[in-house]
Amino acid sequence: MTTYDDMRAKMIKQARREILTTLALQFSGQSMSFETVCSALLHLELPGEQPVMNDLTYLCERGYVRWTNERAMMPWKERMYKLTAKGKDFCDRIVSDPALEP
Repeated sequence: MTTYDDMRAKMIKQARREILTTLALQFSGQSMSFETVCSALLHLELPGEQPVMNDLTYLCERGYVRWTNERAMMPWKERMYKLTAKGKDFCDRIVSDPALEP
């Protein structure tokens, strides 16, 4: 039997993998907007935009995703994101990360 914390961790990992997979679709193309990333996660039925903001911040800090806008303090809805080479390696299963694995 799984606990609430186990289920929550599983959902967070799933959302982060989905973000990376969504950004991988545009790896060689243009950056993806915050709203497009949120739209791609509608099937997960997240409680709002805040979990997506938290996950994108985490993925940026880990080096999987980068924020491509030039201005430093851009509102969330105007931010653009792009998968890094490290993120692409994870999506292609060349490298693994226990923090994102199911």
